[in-house]
Amino acid sequence: MTKALHIFLGPDDPEAQPRAWSYRVTSAEGVSETGPLSSLDALAEVLQRHGALLADLPWTELPTFGGAAPSPTDGVWSWDERRLLVGVRPDLLELIARDGPREMASP
Repeated sequence: MTKALHIFLGPDDPEAQPRAWSYRVTSAEGVSETGPLSSLDALAEVLQRHGALLADLPWTELPTFGGAAPSPTDGVWSWDERRLLVGVRPDLLELIARDGPREMASP
């Protein structure tokens, strides 16, 4: 098994409540890191460290944390009431203010 980042609505048991967004980093040795994704800051931090390993989840399915969807959503992968998570690759994302310019770092 190669190293991979999995982001999922957990727990793994779909009947369990409450369900919350979580992440798990796996490698040939097994699970090396896991935790909750309770905020946009937490998601951004995990993606900055492990985004290149993102597997199993289309970018359009990343969790959001409040506020209306921005318009347009090109290059916006998640948001909360005040900020947007933008970028061109999962490991090159940055948080910007909703009312700020949407210039994204190139790969």
